[in-house]
Parts: sequence; structure tokens; C-alpha cells
Amino acid sequence: MVVNKYKLRSNIESYNLSGMGCSAGLISMDLARDLLQAHPNAYALVVSTEIITPNYYQGSERAMLLPNRLFRMGGAAILLSNKNRDKHRAKYRLVHVVRSHKGSDDKAYKCVHEQEDSQGEVGISLSKDLMAIAGEALKSTITTIGPLVLPASEQLLFLFTLIGQKIFNPKWKPYIPDFKQAFEHFCIHAGGRTVID
Repeated sequence: MVVNKYKLRSNIESYNLSGMGCSAGLISMDLARDLLQAHPNAYALVVSTEIITPNYYQGSERAMLLPNRLFRMGGAAILLSNKNRDKHRAKYRLVHVVRSHKGSDDKAYKCVHEQEDSQGEVGISLSKDLMAIAGEALKSTITTIGPLVLPASEQLLFLFTLIGQKIFNPKWKPYIPDFKQAFEHFCIHAGGRTVID
């Protein structure tokens, strides 16, 4: 649609990542970053939409009614560039993309799943394990990104408490790094507030 509207060149590369819910936006950013590393002096347009209409559930099972209330329609777009001349005009700089994949765990794989109910109505079912699984994914992501973004002082405090816990007292609580020293803003998934709390 964008290629046609703006009559872009015929050598435009276009990718459609659908059926992945909100994770498609992060996967798209990772793909765009990789493409920009491979193609110098280029642009990448990422358009991400969330459309719940095809999965709107009209049955009566509670676990499958919840997504009707949680998820909505929306969209966002960002233009990425690796051109030197755009460096000073850019509002943001993409430095790291970290993703955690928990699909090998059966509970994680089935925690958000499209299926039929007993009356044959198709909908999205949310497992009672969703919060625990989301919490584990968040923990895994924070563990991966921490060393990439935290200042040395925060990393050392974490390391010292970890060593102290191993050597002196296993009941010591580990130091929780202050990520506000690494980030000015946090963008939390709208459905993820409960996971963080």
C-alpha cells in the first residue's frame, strides 16, 4: 500500500510479518536494523499495526473473552536511516535490539493460543500461566540488556552483592540495578503493567 501510494521504486524490499501480535513490531525493528547494516545509505520504514477484529471472540468461555477486553486496534510507524546526513536530524538512535524467545517451553508456547471453544467458536485463549511466563521473559531480557546499557558503577554494585551472596550470606538480596541511569524513558506494553507490578 505504501509503495503504491508514494510510487516508490520497483527494487523496494517489502516484508510482511503477520499473525504475531505485538511482537511483530520488535521483530520488524530487528529485521530493519539487520537490513540497514547490510545495505549502506538506505532507509527502512517499519509500520506496525495491531488488529484484533479477525480474532474477536463471540463465544462464552471466560479465558477466551479476556482478549476482547485487553487488546485493541492501533498502529505506529518509524522511518530508520543509516545515512550520515540524517544523524543530526534524528530524534532517536537505535542502539540495541534484544529479544527473548520462550517458544521451546510448552507452557510458554500455549499461553496465548488461537483455538476453538466447545461450541466451535474460534478465539484467542489466555493461559493462567501467562503472567509467570511473561515475567520470566522480562527477566531474561533485562539480564541480557543490563550489561549492554548499565553504567559500570551499577554493574559493579550488582557483581559485589552477587559475590557477597555466594561467599558470605546466601540470604542477601541481590542488588537490583537502577535502569534509570541507562534510559530516559521506558515504554511498557499496555497489557504488561500487571507483569511489572
